Amino acid sequence: MSKLPIKTDGYCIDHFTNTIKAKIGDLEAEKLKNTACEIVQNCVDIYLNTFGDDDVGANGKGIVTNHYKGKGIPDGTTGLIYGKVQSGKTNITVATLALAEANNFRCFIVLTSDNTSLGKQTAERFKSQLDGGPIVCHWEEWKRDPVDFARSRVIPYIKDDGVVLISTKNVHHLDNLLTVLKNSGAKNVPTIIFDDEADNASLNTNEARKSKQGNPNISDSTIFEKIGSIRKEVINHIYLQITATPQSLLLQNLDHPCKPAFCAALPQPGDSYMGGDLFFDEESPYCSIVRGEEIEELKTQNGYINPGDTWNIPSGLKLALCCFFLGAVYKMESNQDNDMKYSFLAHICHKKVNHSNLGRIISEFILQLDKALRDNSETINKKEANKLLEQAYKKLQKTSSDLPPLENLTEKLRYKLRNAIPQVVNADNVNKELKYNPGMNILIGGNRLARGVTIEGLMVTYYGRDARQKTMDTVHQHARMFGYRQGLKDVTRLFLPQEILEDFRAIHEADEGMRQAIGDDLSQIKIQPVWIGRQLRATRSNVLNPAAIGVLTPGSAIFPRDPLWKNSDVEQHTEALDELLSEYGGDDIYHNINIKFLLKVLTHMPSHYCSGYQWDDTRIQSVLKAMNAEGVNEGILNVRRGNKGDGLELKNQVIRPWKGSGYAFSKWISKPRELYPDCPILVVMYQKGEKINGWECPLYLPTLILPKSKFAFMFNNMNEGEESE
Repeated sequence: MSKLPIKTDGYCIDHFTNTIKAKIGDLEAEKLKNTACEIVQNCVDIYLNTFGDDDVGANGKGIVTNHYKGKGIPDGTTGLIYGKVQSGKTNITVATLALAEANNFRCFIVLTSDNTSLGKQTAERFKSQLDGGPIVCHWEEWKRDPVDFARSRVIPYIKDDGVVLISTKNVHHLDNLLTVLKNSGAKNVPTIIFDDEADNASLNTNEARKSKQGNPNISDSTIFEKIGSIRKEVINHIYLQITATPQSLLLQNLDHPCKPAFCAALPQPGDSYMGGDLFFDEESPYCSIVRGEEIEELKTQNGYINPGDTWNIPSGLKLALCCFFLGAVYKMESNQDNDMKYSFLAHICHKKVNHSNLGRIISEFILQLDKALRDNSETINKKEANKLLEQAYKKLQKTSSDLPPLENLTEKLRYKLRNAIPQVVNADNVNKELKYNPGMNILIGGNRLARGVTIEGLMVTYYGRDARQKTMDTVHQHARMFGYRQGLKDVTRLFLPQEILEDFRAIHEADEGMRQAIGDDLSQIKIQPVWIGRQLRATRSNVLNPAAIGVLTPGSAIFPRDPLWKNSDVEQHTEALDELLSEYGGDDIYHNINIKFLLKVLTHMPSHYCSGYQWDDTRIQSVLKAMNAEGVNEGILNVRRGNKGDGLELKNQVIRPWKGSGYAFSKWISKPRELYPDCPILVVMYQKGEKINGWECPLYLPTLILPKSKFAFMFNNMNEGEESE
């Protein structure tokens, strides 16, 4: 690919870099700028090779010299930028835009999710951070008269320092944006389109109907079509998809003839970033377990939560709130800025009735705790209040070495607590934007507080939403606790049930494995996407995208969550395996076996499918058959029967789905995975099946370890979606 020289400095990019240094440090800011340089260099090079020179780059004119004459959207003009949740994707977008302006791109279109609050948040950040650069406008400014806006606001600037046009992915807003572009001559200047959360709403939601019906004449979905019209209007453009879901890169390869021309991964977050490693690590002091039952206590009973006036607040929520109150008071007293905001987020359900009732319950607790601290409560005495606060104080002491004495914090809390007023944030809220007060803020909601939204000063998250379909995107949508908040790290906490934590931990590990496998160089990707199982079907979402796709990631160890274990179900299978596996002994011996033999062994370890989990008997058979079809003919078999050879003594987990790490100790997984990274490994564990351990008879249980490289197996993981807010 031909390369043009680019400018790596300029007033706007230099000002932004200097500003961001104060927030993330010199080293991280420099990494951010280097990534922006890489992205802009790719944009300039692709523009050169697609549309010709003289328009962009260090010596570009900022005007389209040769309009693209081909049909449709030109191939190879798409790039992908991905990073971790809340890890600075907006910062890299701003840096890229500022540097692209220095290299004579002149029209910048920023598309955000159809979430007014998120869109306004994005617009405010762009306006405040692009000092001395292109003018920044958003959809509210042109919605009344887009033609007049184009003539009065866009035309005077578009060929000068340029314009930034921000719109949510809403049909009417995109129509108005297209009108602005048509009436401002935007097609005559080099353009970059930034599609934030590109895997959300931008994909063709009629793709499934086309696939299912085999009818290519079915029209494209509206948002997909509108974005396509915008791309055709500013035809000399580069289209940058921005996402925290890197598996969309694989899906592009799977579903589209043209993969992104380049991929840029954000730099690894620095020490100030709080992500999955912090919260989901074993024995993390930043994560606290609540009873799963208490989430149900807070949800509907005959359609309603226990009303707030009966005040039945579970212990885990009490502790979470008290940790927040003490942490917030501590930070308020130690920070000289009286306008600082500190937030508590409660996300237990998508239903609006649950949000409002939870707000009443929390309000009642705040009222009674406030009164108790002043010896005036009817339902809680001061001794009980002090006990709750002492418990929370001990939690915070595990990570905060500079906490003032509890008595001091409690005294301050007496005067601050009454200002903590819960705010419900959902579709019924008259305020389309989040409203923060200086000091303590308590936010309660669901989807409106999920994907893409940054919660100011988030300290404590109380999470109980157990998604029916557990995908990588579950964490990405709801992990608002991730991000850069170094000054609050010592008092940051996540409260959630054990079973949700285990799911999040598994999803996080799989996501990390996928990122390592993908890397940031498309030409070097070693993983081949393999589609298995049933094809797409028409559902509410109807789209092949990361939220609807399950991924068996390279190197992951998977097991059935509900193995059959009753004598009537497994007796004949156990007898068959006794014969099939009789020659394979030794707990630490690994046997090279033909894939077809592994398939035969697996047929005798049946299980029930648990919705949202990876293991499905038919799916796993398909995985091994797909490997075999791709040239993997052998795998590894490890049969474990215990030291005496008479069976292991694992206890049956009667409650399904089976939680935790399954049936295997970690060393049973890590050792063969290290020895045989490039082939499938089947670990078969023979259980004594004694009644004292909850079984009815002897049986075999499997764990399958996937190869660390070569393949990422994808399957449709979509059922009817949850009710929206």
